[in-house]
Amino acid sequence: MNGSEANGEQKDGQGPRKVLLVIDNKVKRQFYTSIHLQRMDYDVIMARTAEDAMLFLELTVPLAVITNYDLPGMNGLVLLQYIKQEERTNSVPVIIYTSNRDPGVEQSCKEFGCAGFLRNPCSLDELYAAVQNAAGNRPRKFVRLSTRLEVVIEDTDEERLDFISDLSEDGMFVSTTAPLPYGSIHTFAFHLPNAPGWVVRIRGQVLHMHLGSGRSKRPGMGVKFQNIGDAEREFIKDFINREMMHGLAQD
Repeated sequence: MNGSEANGEQKDGQGPRKVLLVIDNKVKRQFYTSIHLQRMDYDVIMARTAEDAMLFLELTVPLAVITNYDLPGMNGLVLLQYIKQEERTNSVPVIIYTSNRDPGVEQSCKEFGCAGFLRNPCSLDELYAAVQNAAGNRPRKFVRLSTRLEVVIEDTDEERLDFISDLSEDGMFVSTTAPLPYGSIHTFAFHLPNAPGWVVRIRGQVLHMHLGSGRSKRPGMGVKFQNIGDAEREFIKDFINREMMHGLAQD
């Protein structure tokens, strides 16, 4: 097994794969959790029991493990102990969630090294923050949504139309074959489906850029928003929440 496979970031020619292992015996909850994580740009492997998860861990080491505490048979705490005792998996962060309100459960999970502990029901922001804090090299504060939106850069010498491929409340990644200079500040204008007739117009600074020369990098540039207005922020937040929940209305 090479270094990429060992940390759950196997390369497939399209970029690094961020593989998460989700364990939950409740099929509906597992489905919702997995879909949300996929929309956050993670690859998800699902298991219904700790025993099934252990079989998977013998084959591949994921970026992180997210498990329900209340599993049939071996519970989430025992699975956590197994992961931390095995040399090839002891560095994998484990996030545990539960509906159990016993404070002793949280204490035990933290004593055995869980990287995050959530109480059900948890919000999308809480889930995202837990995964980012546990497995992100540079944790992000806001949910980052994979999308495709046309964007116009208004203050350049040439007329150009690029695409937003990732969007959050504080920034975006613009897919383009002609990224703008590092540190430069520009005005970006785009429309959101949840705000018909409204042009979201935000000043943003280019913080990093990729020319697309490596197999794992898309050509484009990362942009951090500067002085975003309250209305624009609310439109973006609402759009992300709508997209994350699209088709997943729970009864």
